Amino acid sequence: MPIRLTCVDYNSDWALKERFFHPKPDPGYLTREEAIAFYGSLGLAGVELMHGYWEDYSPARLKALAADAGLPIASYIIFVDLIVPGAERRPALDAAFALLDRTADLGAPYAMLVAATQPSNAPLAQQRGWLAEGLRACAEHAERVGVTVLAENIDFPPLRPLMGRGADCRDLCAAVASPAFRLIFDACATVFVGEDPLEALQAMWPYVVHVHMKNCRQLAAGESAARALAADDGQLYAGGDLDRGVIDIPLIVRELRRLKYDGRLLFEYQGEADPRVAMPHNLAYLRHLLSETGEQAHD
Repeated sequence: MPIRLTCVDYNSDWALKERFFHPKPDPGYLTREEAIAFYGSLGLAGVELMHGYWEDYSPARLKALAADAGLPIASYIIFVDLIVPGAERRPALDAAFALLDRTADLGAPYAMLVAATQPSNAPLAQQRGWLAEGLRACAEHAERVGVTVLAENIDFPPLRPLMGRGADCRDLCAAVASPAFRLIFDACATVFVGEDPLEALQAMWPYVVHVHMKNCRQLAAGESAARALAADDGQLYAGGDLDRGVIDIPLIVRELRRLKYDGRLLFEYQGEADPRVAMPHNLAYLRHLLSETGEQAHD
């Protein structure tokens, strides 16, 4: 089966008039519904949605919105704080189970679970144990409702010490030990922990069922950007186009082909340009790379 290209609603966060995640200096110019309708014009095999944008929509209404754009919902992205002691975890698990039920109602095969929204002061070994326990419980529930829970090697600071590196993600997946918990490989996230992306992919590969593809550029000394993220070494990076960043995207595509990867590939854009301009450019570049390697992306 050929690789299936998807995108995420977060690609338009910088352009949204309301319900955006990141503060910005200028007002937005797209509604979230306009963003989804635009995605439907890009010839994609699906869309991935973040719960924070759509919590006011019923599953039936949200599913209809995506269907009207010709886009199946490939994944639903949820945030639940699981890195807490077992005795305190019940409310978080109840919230996660409700969101996994919602994912199933949306017809999405995957729920990407971001398992912390704030850092914990507990020792890392203890945090890892709590995280594995919480994810195991979520995977058991997900399996009952026909959903697979996914997590990625992540650049999000609260989770980076636990899941920033490929080996950390592999070890976590092994600890959860459930067929309903699998991994997303994010090539660009490796920048923020100083890891070689191919080494991360090799470590994670036995559990990888999904790939996120984005890029970022290094900010020069004294340069600022409204939307920037610091690496572990303090260096600031800003998101941008796939063909203008620190990650060698052609190398990643060639390696995915060598590994015979045939799952979904999500294009993620974290720049500040109009997504109606940036997304067609980046998808054309990605499709060109896939065709060069002999891989035909399914739309």
